[in-house]
Amino acid sequence: MTDKKRRQFVTMMGASTVAIPVSALIGSLPSHADDAPMVDEASAAAKNWEYVAQSSVADNLCSNCALYQGDDDSSSGGCPLFPGAAVAAAGWCKAYAPKPS
Repeated sequence: MTDKKRRQFVTMMGASTVAIPVSALIGSLPSHADDAPMVDEASAAAKNWEYVAQSSVADNLCSNCALYQGDDDSSSGGCPLFPGAAVAAAGWCKAYAPKPS
């Protein structure tokens, strides 16, 4: 291993020792979906995903979707498809995927 490659390796390892704890810290921060505005069904993103605030299928709800980030007993929560906005727990979109059992 040349000296230049060794320095690059040590630099990369140093950067990862900082990046991993920082990413864990960010992931553990509380969600502020309760403060977020609800998704506007008329928005381009909502139309793209065919989002509706009230699902027409009983068992296909945002609250039991793998993407839903709200608490089980909350009326709304975050969704990575709609950053900065909350989705209704009773809602649905075409990206619906049931939570694994």
